[in-house]
Amino acid sequence: MTLHDLTDIELFTGLGEEDLSCDIEGAYAEYKAGEIMWREGDEAKFFMLVLEGEFEIFRTIKGQRLYISTFKKGMTGGELPLLAGTPHPGGAMAVTDVTLFKINEQQFWELLANCESVRRKILRDMAERLQEINQLSYQREKLISLGTMAAGLSHELNNPASAAKRASRKLISTLDEFDRHSSAILEKVIFREPPGEGYPFQPIFDRLQLDGVDLDTISRSEKEDELIDWLEELKVEEAFDMAPTLVSVGYDRELLESFSLKLVPDQVTNFLRWIHKEVEMKLLSRELAESTDRISSLVGAVKEYSYMDQGGQLQKVDIHKNLDNTLVMLHHKSKHKQIEFVKEYSPDLPLISAYGGELNQVWTNLIDNAIDAIPDQGGIITLRTSIDPSCKEHPFIAVEIIDNGTGIPKEVLPRIFEPFFTTKEVGKGTGIGLEISHRIVVNQHKGEIHVQSQPGQTKFTVYLPVDL
Repeated sequence: MTLHDLTDIELFTGLGEEDLSCDIEGAYAEYKAGEIMWREGDEAKFFMLVLEGEFEIFRTIKGQRLYISTFKKGMTGGELPLLAGTPHPGGAMAVTDVTLFKINEQQFWELLANCESVRRKILRDMAERLQEINQLSYQREKLISLGTMAAGLSHELNNPASAAKRASRKLISTLDEFDRHSSAILEKVIFREPPGEGYPFQPIFDRLQLDGVDLDTISRSEKEDELIDWLEELKVEEAFDMAPTLVSVGYDRELLESFSLKLVPDQVTNFLRWIHKEVEMKLLSRELAESTDRISSLVGAVKEYSYMDQGGQLQKVDIHKNLDNTLVMLHHKSKHKQIEFVKEYSPDLPLISAYGGELNQVWTNLIDNAIDAIPDQGGIITLRTSIDPSCKEHPFIAVEIIDNGTGIPKEVLPRIFEPFFTTKEVGKGTGIGLEISHRIVVNQHKGEIHVQSQPGQTKFTVYLPVDL
């Protein structure tokens, strides 16, 4: 057989007549869909031409399967271990029925020696595949290490976070009880006349708004100045500290001055200091409760984001939860800008079969880029999900991530998914985020990723099959 008989093979296209006359010897091999063709570490004995079908190369790292690449009809492979003298760097599994033409090691070396054009192409392919394997293996090992670290941190943080959360809830209820006891004592000594029926401090606590009052800057400043002036008239030394706190929860001079007329004059300043400390304690207890809630939600988000209990296996994934967890993980970055996150989630979106940890890498890269692109003020990032109506027999979902940033230059768009290509400043981008996202979506999940961009709007759309 000569190379003339194999012009459907990509490696041999474009060769001249002299090269196509090179003899080639080998044997046919067939594999059924789902069959393991070889395993990582097996001895490499042949160079292969894919005549029919499709198969995947994968590696196993720390017990987790890492997809590397897909081989289809017309492609060639196996040159890397033959040239390096090493075992197969990854295993292979047939996706469909596969037919290979295998060229043994001796014939492979003769082909390289006799056909210069083929030799150059094979060496170029080997360099590209070696870079691809090393890059993906490093990325996966990094992800697994982060997942392991996240697991340890989550377990270590979970118990103290839960304890702090319980303590903050108990503190709030304890302060409420303390209010009742302390006010019961105070009402005996600070009022001019014995209080009648009912709670004498009710007018004060009816005005208390711990969530804050809605005041513009000028109105707030005016109320603070009025209260400071009155407190200073009463010789209250902490006037400048007390006024902003009291105004922030709805108290002003008119209310407090009116209520103080019911009090023994010598007790007015004591009452004002007491109500100020009451407000401070309630605000601090709420802040503590919100902080512990935040820690608990972060612990849960880290666990779900890293899929640390799932072992990197195919599973049913809730895309909405994935996106929400990603926003939690990126909160530290987004809080430095004024960003409005708009969620337009489809209520009918189904769970999909996917590798959750890897998909979270995609959402992280896309949302992180969107955060970088939008202005510091007035930035809007829209997360939209839907069921793709164009795919009836094999349904797909669509996830759109849209920002109102500067846009991607038209001349850059064709290269946006190339490895190591970046438009960011030196030190701010590696150029592999979008390339890895493309691999995860297209190669690992059999989906698609598209980008449209103009000044003021950039939209990345990810299409994923419901059943992988």
